[in-house]
Amino acid sequence: MTRTAYITVSKGRACAVAMGALLTAMQLTAQDSRPTLTLDSCQAWAAEHHPTAKRYAIAAENGDASASNAAKGRLPQLTLAGQASIQSATTHVPFTLPGFEPPEVAKDQYRVYAEAVQPLTGLLTVRDNVRLAHANAATERSRIDVEMHALKVRVNALFFGILMLDEQARMAELMTEDLRAGIARADTAAAHGVMLRSAADALRAELIVAEQRLTEVRATRENYVSSLGLLVGRELEGDVALSRPTAWRTEPSGEIRRPELRLFEAQKASIDAHRRLLHDINLPHISLFVQGGYGRPALNMLDDHFKPYAVGGLRMSWNIAGLYTLRKQKRQLELNARAIDVQHEAFLLETKLTLNQHASEMEKLRRLIASDAEVIRLRERVKESARNQLQFGTATANDYILHVNAENRARLGLAQHELQLLWEAYNYQMTLGE
Repeated sequence: MTRTAYITVSKGRACAVAMGALLTAMQLTAQDSRPTLTLDSCQAWAAEHHPTAKRYAIAAENGDASASNAAKGRLPQLTLAGQASIQSATTHVPFTLPGFEPPEVAKDQYRVYAEAVQPLTGLLTVRDNVRLAHANAATERSRIDVEMHALKVRVNALFFGILMLDEQARMAELMTEDLRAGIARADTAAAHGVMLRSAADALRAELIVAEQRLTEVRATRENYVSSLGLLVGRELEGDVALSRPTAWRTEPSGEIRRPELRLFEAQKASIDAHRRLLHDINLPHISLFVQGGYGRPALNMLDDHFKPYAVGGLRMSWNIAGLYTLRKQKRQLELNARAIDVQHEAFLLETKLTLNQHASEMEKLRRLIASDAEVIRLRERVKESARNQLQFGTATANDYILHVNAENRARLGLAQHELQLLWEAYNYQMTLGE
């Protein structure tokens, strides 16, 4: 085969490669025309759909019910009671007087009565129970906030993971194009006897490996999309298009505002409320009471007839059994508070370590992005040189395609590093809790 025929075959294969690239571009254009999925919409859907979000209403209702029940302790305590008894002895007058016969009181006695008690010092306990109910409700809300923050992190990881897989798929597609161009060049060279057929077979084996890698990337993407769909409560197609988020809208303040910190504060508030309750519940109980009833005998123990009666006054009682364990209970609360402080310190330390890792990773990516620009500039120069060589016949179309793909890989590398930097920026902000 003459050189003219060699160039003709090369150009024919180049046209086939170019047509493939054109079809790929048309497919990408069709994909871009579909509705795209944004990170903000995924976060909003996840917050609305995930079962954890439903616990906010449950926690609020439960907290209100607990506080309302505790507040009922301010109301008078009403008691209805009755009693029937037989006694071994009754009240009697131990002497007699002329003309006076002391009454005899029956040994069977009956009484029904109603009593209303208004606590006085018990109002302190009621106040403490209400505060404890509100503190426990705040703790539960903070615990849900922590879980919802973890949900946001998961959504971010899946969303950016899909975007990264898209970049990897583009890189894999470029590699397959390069290998196909290399195979075409090797086949032509083997036909001219200037290259062994095994060289083309080696490229074909590499092409199969590259296509397997592309298959793995696409399968992983479908898995990520399926997981994201479950989190956001939407049916998502495996090839759904995602919109790359813009840079973070505000500069990080550097202040850690994670919901875990609010959880620690709420837990400490619950311990303080419990401590106040523990103190007030062991005070003497003073209350007002009024009792009215009907019985035999009534208040006059010598009157053996059914009669109504009423009595009221001030009552004091003190159950000192609680003092036996008061000291130990206070010690337990102090230990619980210290444990929360230790958890707080450990959390801040781990968070700062994570922030340092994200900051270091962002600095590394900024340097890579700066060097990517130089790589792209050099690849452009090589491509332009290959274009000139192609015009003068000193290079084949396949050679030129390889250089074009090399430039595209450099640009994709830049896009991938920019995406990684954006992901790290979001991770940094999420770690801060902003």
